[in-house]
Amino acid sequence: MAQTKDMSQNSLMKSLFFGELREDLLFPYPKMAKETSETVSMVLDSIDKFAKEHVHSEKWDDEGKMPREVVSMAAELGLMGLGVPEELGGLGFKQIAYARVFQMLSTVDASLAVTLGAHQSIGYKAALLFGSDEQKKRWLPKLASGSWVACYCLTEPGSGSDAASIKTKATLSADGKHYILTGNKLWITNGGIADFMTVFAKTEVKDPKTGEMSEKVTCFGLEMPSQGVTVGPPEHKLGIRASWTNAIHFDQVRVPVENVIGGVGQGFKVAMGVLNHGRMGLAAGSVGASKKLIADSITHCNERVQFKKKIGEFGMVKEKIARMMSNSYAAESVVYMTTSLIDRGDVDYSLESAAAKVFATEMLWEVVDETIQIWAGLGYMKEYPFERAMRDARINRIFEGTNEVLRAFVALSGMQGPGQELAGLADAIKHPLKGLGIVSEFAVRNVRQRVFGQTITQAHPALKKQAAMIEEFVVEFAAQVQVLIRRHGREIHLMQFAQKRLAEIAIDLYAMMCTLSRVTSQIQARGVEACEYEIALAANFFNRAGRRIKTHFSTMDRNDDELMKYIAEKAYELGKAPFDIMSDA
Repeated sequence: MAQTKDMSQNSLMKSLFFGELREDLLFPYPKMAKETSETVSMVLDSIDKFAKEHVHSEKWDDEGKMPREVVSMAAELGLMGLGVPEELGGLGFKQIAYARVFQMLSTVDASLAVTLGAHQSIGYKAALLFGSDEQKKRWLPKLASGSWVACYCLTEPGSGSDAASIKTKATLSADGKHYILTGNKLWITNGGIADFMTVFAKTEVKDPKTGEMSEKVTCFGLEMPSQGVTVGPPEHKLGIRASWTNAIHFDQVRVPVENVIGGVGQGFKVAMGVLNHGRMGLAAGSVGASKKLIADSITHCNERVQFKKKIGEFGMVKEKIARMMSNSYAAESVVYMTTSLIDRGDVDYSLESAAAKVFATEMLWEVVDETIQIWAGLGYMKEYPFERAMRDARINRIFEGTNEVLRAFVALSGMQGPGQELAGLADAIKHPLKGLGIVSEFAVRNVRQRVFGQTITQAHPALKKQAAMIEEFVVEFAAQVQVLIRRHGREIHLMQFAQKRLAEIAIDLYAMMCTLSRVTSQIQARGVEACEYEIALAANFFNRAGRRIKTHFSTMDRNDDELMKYIAEKAYELGKAPFDIMSDA
């Protein structure tokens, strides 16, 4: 039991499922080092100049492609090796700096940002995180310089978010020197220009204890060109049309055994580790795109006149701007808190990364929708960039784990610790003398949480009301987690309505905590009066998030879940929407 609890203490979000607040991870809000900030500023300036001279988004979108040399020019600016150590040819940026660059890139062109992100956020990330020293020295200098472009080959025709169900196989050759790779990958970003492929395939692995053979996922680094690799034609897409997206077919491709990344049979762990990192590029990019759209909306609010008033004077428009501002501020707070947790290197950030991706991409989708509404007919026209922004933004909620799958991941992973604790408690009750300490610890902690709750001591007094909201919600959240685990037991993995509610609460709580920490740091640095606007943004976000959380709590037991299941299952049976006014009796 103590081991389970200790594991939970390594994660800010997982601790919430126990009803615990980790102030040591939450405060102070992270700040970029001065030297790093200066370097990042120079990179941002170079991106701005590069964009003005070489980026032609409307043309690229119309033609469905960008010039290949644009990627080479981006490489000359160091944008292909942001996180690669300097000794291997990169800029050596930590995640906080990396995210700030991608926040900027997303305002330049979505297709370019996706191309650069697929290259390094996921394309060669396995080699960077899990590669041997020899592999890093062999591959990373070429990848950081841009002489090689990388792609990430995981998705298959029958396997999307369910990475463990891939069908591509790699069989060890008779001489033990190669793996023979056969299978198909789908929708691979950068597939059409890749010189290096991170490929996931099933391999036969012997269990060291039982000696039995089983299939497990293994990660490979594949250098191109390689005989037997066929790249399909470019895919025609709704958005990010100028990026390269292709199917890839592997037919008896020989991969040297020394190209296995992370160990044979360890591919699922590698894939999840890569995606946990990669999602932060998407989250940061969503923040950057949203801030650009909000600025465009504000410009229109100050210029467009209707009924003898600027449209920004109307209450319904003010509501949109206020909501977009507070949501984007919260999302930005989440992104840079999460990157700091990654940069620490001593915490589990898997839930935080998933939460950041869900929160930021959902926020961007709302912002782009409201921006078009504010620009009205003009926003719908192709001569303005907003319809393209909407098409480009839509993929973010699907990329690198759909938001639905990530919500389930947040809920189920978060409940794992409390579930193990409750299982341990059940065993302890069966053996009361041996388990007396376990039962006592559990009871004392539960009483303490219910009676005294958790107290946030490091938030600024000006944010006392917001801190109290978090304290109250965390106690109730942990209680609901226990109720659901006891009610459903092992069947909890099937209860997606409940999972979604828990995930939504956890994600909102995390966003509230990040915002609280950020505004506290701002007040401490500049004073209350100077932070009046930030305090207002936080208060507005907390009020709306609090209402959402209360709704989720109230619908844990009283809801329409069974009714919705019936309607959906009946629709599947009928195969269509069967109702027509012409056939009504």
